Amino acid sequence: MGVIQTAVWMSKYYQEPEKICEKFTKYIPLQKEALYRFLVSKGMFRPVVGGEEEIGVLQKERVWEQLAIEYKKLQQWLKGPDIPVFILLSDPYNRTVQREYNGKAGLAMRNALFLFVSSQNSIAELKALLTHEYHHICRIHANEKGEEAYTILDTMMMEGLAEHAVYERHGESYYAPWVSYYKKDEAIMFWHRFIQKKRGIQRGTREHDTLLNGRGFYPKMLGYAVGFHIVKDCVEHKKWNTTSLLEMDAKAILEGALSFDS
Repeated sequence: MGVIQTAVWMSKYYQEPEKICEKFTKYIPLQKEALYRFLVSKGMFRPVVGGEEEIGVLQKERVWEQLAIEYKKLQQWLKGPDIPVFILLSDPYNRTVQREYNGKAGLAMRNALFLFVSSQNSIAELKALLTHEYHHICRIHANEKGEEAYTILDTMMMEGLAEHAVYERHGESYYAPWVSYYKKDEAIMFWHRFIQKKRGIQRGTREHDTLLNGRGFYPKMLGYAVGFHIVKDCVEHKKWNTTSLLEMDAKAILEGALSFDS
């Protein structure tokens, strides 16, 4: 499958994005209207005046071709599954996507990957985004535990591992913004204060998402940032790398992070 030529679909149906979403219903079992609302919540574009021009800019930058090459390299590196990658414009109205993530976002499902991008993104940025999201898919496939059984610890390790893959492949200048929100000693304190006793909370619950995203009185992007620091600490102590960590259980990674597991 690999990178799909979505530029053709967007050029044809830019003003009717639900029609594009019809093509995704075999990967996400929703009606096209509900599926569009779901993808907008993750960063997919809503039509704006002159927005189609961005498609041409991305084509001129050869975004589809360059990410197709990167995808093949990632597949070989991580020995991952061959799934479709759908590149779509991002939502200019989504302030979080535009301000914090420079107009880009991603969504990894078990059998499909979505990248929401803008003409302001460099190819290197998009390669890092693809690395992060494709690593999620490889982790899901390498792990025997079904996603419905994931705990907050599993999700945190998933995010931390994906950013470590970005580091190994592209260097720390392409880290996600939340990596730098807190120093290691702050992450250790947050782990003990907020998450350690709740690490078995199941995915799909409100509390899982509240901890992960740092909503309410919790520090912003709490689970993501602490997960990153746990993986980094584990790598520093154990000298493991992305490929050796890919199939490793979240609890084993936590045990390897000696600064946290005390």
